[in-house]
Amino acid sequence: MDKIASFPEFTPLDISHRGLFEKYFLELQPKVSEFNFTELYAWHSIRDTKITIHNCSVFVHLNKNDKKYFYPPFGKSCSYKSMALVLEHFLKENKNVYFYGFDGNGALVAEETGKLTAVEDRDNADYVYSSKDLISLSGRKFDGKRNHLKNFYRNNDFEFVPVAQEMIPEIIEFQKLWCEARACNEDLSLKNENTAVVEVLNHFAELKVFGAVIKINGKIQAYTAASELNHETAVVLFEKGNPEIRGIYQAINKEFCEKMLSKYKWINREQDGGDEGLRKAKLSYNPDHLVAKYIVKLKA
Repeated sequence: MDKIASFPEFTPLDISHRGLFEKYFLELQPKVSEFNFTELYAWHSIRDTKITIHNCSVFVHLNKNDKKYFYPPFGKSCSYKSMALVLEHFLKENKNVYFYGFDGNGALVAEETGKLTAVEDRDNADYVYSSKDLISLSGRKFDGKRNHLKNFYRNNDFEFVPVAQEMIPEIIEFQKLWCEARACNEDLSLKNENTAVVEVLNHFAELKVFGAVIKINGKIQAYTAASELNHETAVVLFEKGNPEIRGIYQAINKEFCEKMLSKYKWINREQDGGDEGLRKAKLSYNPDHLVAKYIVKLKA
Protein backbone atom coordinates (compact mmCIF):
# COMPACT_ATOMS: atom_id res chain seq x y z
CA MET A 1 0.00 0.00 0.00
CA ASP A 2 1.21 3.48 -0.88
CA LYS A 3 2.27 5.69 2.02
CA ILE A 4 -0.37 8.23 3.09
CA ALA A 5 0.62 11.86 3.62
CA SER A 6 0.07 13.63 6.94
CA PHE A 7 -2.26 16.64 7.10
CA PRO A 8 -2.17 19.23 5.56
CA GLU A 9 -0.61 17.23 2.72
CA PHE A 10 -2.77 14.75 0.78
CA THR A 11 -2.27 11.51 -1.14
CA PRO A 12 -4.52 10.66 -4.14
CA LEU A 13 -6.73 7.66 -3.43
CA ASP A 14 -5.44 4.56 -5.17
CA ILE A 15 -6.62 0.98 -5.44
CA SER A 16 -3.64 0.02 -3.27
CA HIS A 17 -5.51 1.62 -0.34
CA ARG A 18 -8.30 -0.95 -0.57
CA GLY A 19 -7.08 -3.12 2.32
CA LEU A 20 -6.82 -0.16 4.68
CA PHE A 21 -10.37 1.01 4.03
CA GLU A 22 -11.84 -2.47 4.06
CA LYS A 23 -10.38 -2.86 7.56
CA TYR A 24 -11.99 0.39 8.69
CA PHE A 25 -15.36 -0.48 7.16
CA LEU A 26 -15.32 -3.98 8.63
CA GLU A 27 -14.87 -2.47 12.09
CA LEU A 28 -17.38 0.32 11.47
CA GLN A 29 -20.16 -1.78 9.88
CA PRO A 30 -21.46 1.39 8.16
CA LYS A 31 -25.05 2.17 7.21
CA VAL A 32 -24.19 5.09 4.89
CA SER A 33 -23.94 3.90 1.27
CA GLU A 34 -20.77 5.85 0.41
CA PHE A 35 -18.74 4.02 3.03
CA ASN A 36 -17.43 1.09 1.05
CA PHE A 37 -14.23 1.03 -0.97
CA THR A 38 -15.89 0.17 -4.28
CA GLU A 39 -17.98 3.34 -4.06
CA LEU A 40 -14.95 5.40 -3.02
CA TYR A 41 -12.83 4.10 -5.87
CA ALA A 42 -15.57 4.30 -8.51
CA TRP A 43 -15.78 8.08 -8.18
CA HIS A 44 -12.18 8.85 -7.19
CA SER A 45 -11.10 10.46 -10.48
CA ILE A 46 -14.32 12.47 -10.86
CA ARG A 47 -14.24 13.77 -7.28
CA ASP A 48 -10.47 14.15 -7.08
CA THR A 49 -10.51 11.96 -3.98
CA LYS A 50 -7.51 12.38 -1.69
CA ILE A 51 -6.65 11.07 1.74
CA THR A 52 -4.55 12.26 4.65
CA ILE A 53 -3.69 11.20 8.20
CA HIS A 54 -4.43 13.54 11.08
CA ASN A 55 -4.30 12.64 14.78
CA CYS A 56 -4.69 8.85 14.45
CA SER A 57 -7.38 9.02 11.74
CA VAL A 58 -7.67 8.91 7.97
CA PHE A 59 -9.55 11.81 6.40
CA VAL A 60 -11.07 11.49 2.91
CA HIS A 61 -11.29 14.75 0.94
CA LEU A 62 -13.53 15.07 -2.13
CA ASN A 63 -14.63 17.67 -4.66
CA LYS A 64 -18.19 17.26 -5.98
CA ASN A 65 -19.83 19.90 -8.15
CA ASP A 66 -17.14 22.36 -7.04
CA LYS A 67 -17.99 21.74 -3.37
CA LYS A 68 -15.08 20.54 -1.26
CA TYR A 69 -15.85 18.30 1.67
CA PHE A 70 -14.66 15.43 3.85
CA TYR A 71 -16.25 12.17 4.86
CA PRO A 72 -16.30 11.50 8.62
CA PRO A 73 -12.79 10.50 9.70
CA PHE A 74 -12.04 6.81 9.87
CA GLY A 75 -9.99 5.46 12.73
CA LYS A 76 -9.79 5.93 16.47
CA SER A 77 -12.18 7.93 18.63
CA CYS A 78 -9.75 10.86 18.81
CA SER A 79 -10.75 11.63 15.21
CA TYR A 80 -13.75 13.76 16.26
CA LYS A 81 -11.46 16.12 18.14
CA SER A 82 -9.50 16.62 14.90
CA MET A 83 -12.45 17.69 12.78
CA ALA A 84 -12.70 21.28 14.02
CA LEU A 85 -8.94 21.71 13.63
CA VAL A 86 -9.12 20.53 10.02
CA LEU A 87 -12.00 22.87 9.19
CA GLU A 88 -10.29 25.79 10.93
CA HIS A 89 -7.21 25.18 8.78
CA PHE A 90 -9.25 25.60 5.60
CA LEU A 91 -11.14 28.57 7.02
CA LYS A 92 -7.83 30.42 7.41
CA GLU A 93 -7.34 29.89 3.66
CA ASN A 94 -10.84 31.26 2.97
CA LYS A 95 -12.04 27.86 1.76
CA ASN A 96 -15.55 26.66 2.59
CA VAL A 97 -15.10 22.99 3.52
CA TYR A 98 -17.45 20.76 5.48
CA PHE A 99 -17.97 17.14 6.54
CA TYR A 100 -20.65 15.04 4.87
CA GLY A 101 -22.16 11.63 5.51
CA PHE A 102 -22.68 11.45 9.26
CA ASP A 103 -25.59 9.35 10.41
CA GLY A 104 -27.67 10.55 13.38
CA ASN A 105 -25.35 9.12 16.04
CA GLY A 106 -22.25 10.53 14.36
CA ALA A 107 -23.84 13.97 14.03
CA LEU A 108 -24.67 13.96 17.74
CA VAL A 109 -21.11 13.07 18.71
CA ALA A 110 -19.75 15.75 16.38
CA GLU A 111 -21.92 18.41 18.01
CA GLU A 112 -20.71 17.33 21.44
CA THR A 113 -17.26 18.67 20.54
CA GLY A 114 -18.76 22.16 21.05
CA LYS A 115 -17.30 23.62 17.87
CA LEU A 116 -19.40 21.81 15.27
CA THR A 117 -23.01 21.87 14.14
CA ALA A 118 -24.97 19.30 12.11
CA VAL A 119 -27.72 19.81 9.49
CA GLU A 120 -29.74 16.97 7.94
CA ASP A 121 -29.37 16.51 4.17
CA ARG A 122 -32.64 14.90 2.99
CA ASP A 123 -31.65 14.81 -0.70
CA ASN A 124 -28.85 12.38 0.11
CA ALA A 125 -30.67 10.09 2.53
CA ASP A 126 -30.27 6.42 1.56
CA TYR A 127 -33.32 4.31 0.70
CA VAL A 128 -33.21 0.95 2.49
CA TYR A 129 -35.52 -1.93 1.59
CA SER A 130 -36.32 -5.28 3.13
CA SER A 131 -34.81 -7.97 0.90
CA LYS A 132 -37.88 -10.13 1.60
CA ASP A 133 -40.13 -7.37 0.24
CA LEU A 134 -38.10 -6.95 -2.94
CA ILE A 135 -38.12 -10.71 -3.52
CA SER A 136 -41.79 -11.43 -2.78
CA LEU A 137 -43.32 -8.15 -4.03
CA SER A 138 -46.42 -9.18 -2.13
CA GLY A 139 -49.36 -6.98 -1.24
CA ARG A 140 -51.30 -4.26 -3.02
CA LYS A 141 -48.43 -1.79 -2.68
CA PHE A 142 -46.50 -3.81 -5.28
CA ASP A 143 -49.36 -4.34 -7.77
CA GLY A 144 -47.72 -2.15 -10.41
CA LYS A 145 -44.35 -3.89 -10.11
CA ARG A 146 -45.95 -7.33 -10.43
CA ASN A 147 -47.85 -6.26 -13.56
CA HIS A 148 -44.62 -5.15 -15.24
CA LEU A 149 -42.94 -8.40 -14.21
CA LYS A 150 -45.76 -10.57 -15.53
CA ASN A 151 -45.50 -8.82 -18.86
CA PHE A 152 -41.73 -9.32 -18.93
CA TYR A 153 -41.88 -13.00 -18.01
CA ARG A 154 -44.68 -13.65 -20.51
CA ASN A 155 -42.95 -11.99 -23.45
CA ASN A 156 -39.26 -12.75 -22.97
CA ASP A 157 -37.20 -15.91 -22.95
CA PHE A 158 -34.36 -14.66 -20.77
CA GLU A 159 -31.27 -15.80 -18.91
CA PHE A 160 -30.13 -14.42 -15.55
CA VAL A 161 -26.35 -14.80 -15.38
CA PRO A 162 -23.95 -13.78 -12.57
CA VAL A 163 -21.13 -11.58 -13.84
CA ALA A 164 -17.89 -13.38 -14.68
CA GLN A 165 -14.68 -11.63 -15.70
CA GLU A 166 -14.95 -12.69 -19.33
CA MET A 167 -18.31 -10.89 -19.59
CA ILE A 168 -16.91 -7.46 -18.66
CA PRO A 169 -16.16 -6.23 -22.24
CA GLU A 170 -19.73 -7.04 -23.28
CA ILE A 171 -21.16 -5.19 -20.26
CA ILE A 172 -18.97 -2.18 -21.02
CA GLU A 173 -20.27 -2.22 -24.60
CA PHE A 174 -23.87 -2.32 -23.31
CA GLN A 175 -23.10 0.60 -21.00
CA LYS A 176 -21.65 2.52 -23.96
CA LEU A 177 -24.82 1.99 -26.01
CA TRP A 178 -26.99 2.89 -22.99
CA CYS A 179 -25.04 6.13 -22.62
CA GLU A 180 -25.19 7.00 -26.32
CA ALA A 181 -28.97 6.61 -26.28
CA ARG A 182 -29.17 9.13 -23.43
CA ALA A 183 -26.58 11.56 -24.79
CA CYS A 184 -24.42 11.17 -21.68
CA ASN A 185 -21.80 13.53 -23.05
CA GLU A 186 -24.37 16.33 -22.93
CA ASP A 187 -25.39 15.60 -19.33
CA LEU A 188 -22.58 16.03 -16.79
CA SER A 189 -24.31 13.86 -14.17
CA LEU A 190 -24.71 10.92 -16.59
CA LYS A 191 -21.24 11.46 -18.00
CA ASN A 192 -19.69 11.27 -14.53
CA GLU A 193 -21.76 8.22 -13.62
CA ASN A 194 -20.59 6.50 -16.79
CA THR A 195 -16.97 7.15 -15.79
CA ALA A 196 -17.65 5.62 -12.36
CA VAL A 197 -19.40 2.58 -13.88
CA VAL A 198 -16.54 1.85 -16.27
CA GLU A 199 -14.00 2.33 -13.44
CA VAL A 200 -15.72 -0.41 -11.43
CA LEU A 201 -16.10 -2.73 -14.42
CA ASN A 202 -12.44 -2.33 -15.35
CA HIS A 203 -11.44 -3.32 -11.80
CA PHE A 204 -14.19 -5.86 -11.20
CA ALA A 205 -11.80 -8.62 -10.14
CA GLU A 206 -9.88 -6.38 -7.72
CA LEU A 207 -12.89 -4.83 -5.99
CA LYS A 208 -15.30 -6.66 -3.70
CA VAL A 209 -18.19 -6.27 -6.11
CA PHE A 210 -20.63 -8.78 -7.57
CA GLY A 211 -23.30 -8.47 -10.20
CA ALA A 212 -25.51 -10.08 -12.80
CA VAL A 213 -26.93 -9.58 -16.28
CA ILE A 214 -30.14 -10.44 -18.03
CA LYS A 215 -29.66 -11.81 -21.53
CA ILE A 216 -32.38 -12.08 -24.16
CA ASN A 217 -31.55 -13.96 -27.35
CA GLY A 218 -27.95 -14.13 -26.17
CA LYS A 219 -27.55 -10.35 -25.80
CA ILE A 220 -27.21 -8.36 -22.57
CA GLN A 221 -30.30 -6.23 -22.01
CA ALA A 222 -29.74 -5.31 -18.36
CA TYR A 223 -27.04 -5.49 -15.72
CA THR A 224 -26.56 -4.62 -12.07
CA ALA A 225 -23.74 -4.54 -9.53
CA ALA A 226 -23.56 -4.41 -5.74
CA SER A 227 -21.16 -4.71 -2.83
CA GLU A 228 -21.50 -5.54 0.85
CA LEU A 229 -22.08 -2.49 3.04
CA ASN A 230 -22.28 -4.33 6.35
CA HIS A 231 -23.03 -7.88 7.49
CA GLU A 232 -26.78 -7.32 7.07
CA THR A 233 -26.83 -4.96 4.09
CA ALA A 234 -25.89 -4.97 0.41
CA VAL A 235 -25.67 -1.68 -1.48
CA VAL A 236 -26.73 -1.62 -5.14
CA LEU A 237 -24.18 0.49 -6.99
CA PHE A 238 -25.50 0.45 -10.55
CA GLU A 239 -28.52 -0.87 -12.42
CA LYS A 240 -29.08 -0.37 -16.15
CA GLY A 241 -31.55 -1.85 -18.60
CA ASN A 242 -32.95 -1.48 -22.09
CA PRO A 243 -35.95 0.84 -21.55
CA GLU A 244 -37.65 -0.46 -24.67
CA ILE A 245 -38.25 -3.78 -22.93
CA ARG A 246 -41.18 -3.47 -20.54
CA GLY A 247 -40.41 -4.82 -17.08
CA ILE A 248 -36.66 -5.17 -17.61
CA TYR A 249 -35.80 -3.03 -14.57
CA GLN A 250 -38.29 -4.82 -12.35
CA ALA A 251 -36.88 -8.14 -13.57
CA ILE A 252 -33.19 -7.40 -12.97
CA ASN A 253 -34.09 -6.04 -9.52
CA LYS A 254 -36.17 -9.03 -8.45
CA GLU A 255 -33.89 -11.70 -9.97
CA PHE A 256 -30.79 -10.15 -8.43
CA CYS A 257 -32.39 -9.83 -5.00
CA GLU A 258 -33.75 -13.38 -5.10
CA LYS A 259 -30.71 -15.16 -6.47
CA MET A 260 -27.77 -13.16 -5.12
CA LEU A 261 -28.88 -10.83 -2.30
CA SER A 262 -31.25 -13.02 -0.28
CA LYS A 263 -28.65 -13.60 2.45
CA TYR A 264 -28.87 -9.91 3.35
CA LYS A 265 -31.68 -8.55 5.52
CA TRP A 266 -31.48 -5.09 3.93
CA ILE A 267 -30.78 -3.67 0.50
CA ASN A 268 -29.55 -0.09 0.29
CA ARG A 269 -30.34 1.57 -3.06
CA GLU A 270 -28.60 4.85 -2.29
CA GLN A 271 -29.99 8.40 -2.50
CA ASP A 272 -32.14 10.35 -4.95
CA GLY A 273 -29.94 13.46 -4.98
CA GLY A 274 -33.02 15.67 -4.89
CA ASP A 275 -34.23 14.49 -8.31
CA GLU A 276 -38.04 14.29 -8.10
CA GLY A 277 -38.34 11.56 -10.74
CA LEU A 278 -35.76 9.40 -9.02
CA ARG A 279 -37.37 10.06 -5.64
CA LYS A 280 -40.73 8.89 -6.97
CA ALA A 281 -39.13 5.75 -8.42
CA LYS A 282 -37.36 4.89 -5.16
CA LEU A 283 -40.47 5.51 -3.08
CA SER A 284 -42.49 3.30 -5.42
CA TYR A 285 -40.57 0.28 -4.09
CA ASN A 286 -41.76 1.10 -0.56
CA PRO A 287 -38.53 1.50 1.44
CA ASP A 288 -38.53 0.13 4.97
CA HIS A 289 -36.61 3.18 6.19
CA LEU A 290 -34.24 5.94 5.16
CA VAL A 291 -30.71 6.40 6.46
CA ALA A 292 -30.52 10.09 7.32
CA LYS A 293 -27.24 11.84 6.55
CA TYR A 294 -25.92 15.04 8.04
CA ILE A 295 -23.58 17.81 6.97
CA VAL A 296 -21.26 18.97 9.76
CA LYS A 297 -19.73 22.44 9.75
CA LEU A 298 -17.99 24.79 12.13
CA LYS A 299 -20.37 26.78 14.28
CA ALA A 300 -20.77 30.36 13.10
